[in-house]
Amino acid sequence: MANETSAPANTSVESRVLKREIGLPECVTIIAGAVIGVGLFTVGSAQVGIWGTSIIFAALISVVITIFPAMLYGEMASALPLAGGTYAYAKRAINYPVGIFVSWNYTVAQIGIAVAEGLAFANYVNLLISALGGPKDAIDTRLSGSILVLIFVFINFFGIRVAGRAQNFFMYLFWVGSVIWFVVAAKDIDFGNFAPLLDGIPPTVKETAFGILMVLWCFFGFETVVGMGAEVKHARITIPRALIISPFIVMAVNTLWWWFLNGITPAASRPSLADAAAPFADATNAAGMGIFAVVLLCLIITLGGDFSSMNPLVTGAARYMYLMSNDGSLPKAFGNLHPRYKSPYISVIVIGVVSVLLILLNNIVMVAAMCAYAQISCYILGYVSFILLRKKEPDLERPFKVKGGIAVAVAAIIVYAVLAVLAYDPAAVVWNLGFDVLCIIYIIVHLVILKHPVPQESKEIDKITMTFPDPTPEEKKKLDRQFKLWFGVAIAAGIFSVIIYVVGSSLGG
Repeated sequence: MANETSAPANTSVESRVLKREIGLPECVTIIAGAVIGVGLFTVGSAQVGIWGTSIIFAALISVVITIFPAMLYGEMASALPLAGGTYAYAKRAINYPVGIFVSWNYTVAQIGIAVAEGLAFANYVNLLISALGGPKDAIDTRLSGSILVLIFVFINFFGIRVAGRAQNFFMYLFWVGSVIWFVVAAKDIDFGNFAPLLDGIPPTVKETAFGILMVLWCFFGFETVVGMGAEVKHARITIPRALIISPFIVMAVNTLWWWFLNGITPAASRPSLADAAAPFADATNAAGMGIFAVVLLCLIITLGGDFSSMNPLVTGAARYMYLMSNDGSLPKAFGNLHPRYKSPYISVIVIGVVSVLLILLNNIVMVAAMCAYAQISCYILGYVSFILLRKKEPDLERPFKVKGGIAVAVAAIIVYAVLAVLAYDPAAVVWNLGFDVLCIIYIIVHLVILKHPVPQESKEIDKITMTFPDPTPEEKKKLDRQFKLWFGVAIAAGIFSVIIYVVGSSLGG
């Protein structure tokens, strides 16, 4: 596999080049952590109150809507393993202004999700204190949510290696804790609570589309790791494989939790979940599962789910800001790397400050809708970038290539655009459009009036980033063994999660 030729040595430029330090396990846990979190335990679980057992169909639709686009991102990452992900692809395939638009939307989406994650964490911290006998709403949600953000600003300050190890720990903690909670909850499962699989699908197209969008939000974030493409070892191989594995893991985790939520919630009281701020906590209390189950649930969600989600949100957004800084569309300081830890530490700090300020909004549903549309716009432009890269640069080295990729990209554009139109939230769209107008004004000022081109230094950073060795035969064997193990587990977990819905519905419906 031929790589880019080495760029001339330049100490100033090399000091701004990220270091490749994470592998497949970190990539998978970064993606899974970025996806599994606030959506699963808030807006996603609320949809169980509407869909009931039929939520499995919304989940299956969501995994299809994500797995094929994820492979498109895998191809682009194998060709251009750079920081900034969609921004880097759109800038090269479409143009620089569109790249800026993508990066602004993606960054605000990541920060917005971090804010929602902080608020969800705060709610469950108070539930935990209450379950242990303390007062209700003991801690201001803005305080505990802000503390969570600042913890991960601190972790990410020390670079991708520390953040990657922390991510593995929190994600494994979440998975182990989930299994323990499932065992505890198993005795309270009532198969009479399960309805026939088709009974819960909403009656109108708009309601169905909105429900799918809220469930789909629990699958969004699959592209997070491409934003760290400059920090992944053997990125041309590792990133596409992580993008194939992760959607099935996410599907299994989401649907298993929702299956248990269906099983412990009486059919008569299930609709109340649709408006619940903490559906799992309410259902656990209503089922009389006891203090231990509630405390365990809160610990899993806070120390596992929220922690594993917050970490990649800070990491990913910081990499987009880093690349925009290198290109001159943000202050140069945002692209400065810590001399020892090689982290874009100023960008990390700025994300922390902005997130803490936005926590004052205290509206998870609004933030979810805003982030969903911001991400959808980025995805659509990402798929357009895929098509144009195929057309403009057919000879670009693509170690991972999607068969029928252009057809897949066109289908993805249509599906995401239709879903966005059918499921729009008027209040959220106003905020999204206002932000986009500000972004366009900035682009006009930055590129048309002030005429700031991409600096030559940024191009040199990209050249150095694209210069890395191929894996040795021994390393390739190890990478292959890792992939087979992770992929096998992911597929098995996904199949199992579907089977239990069929069984539950058969026994109950």
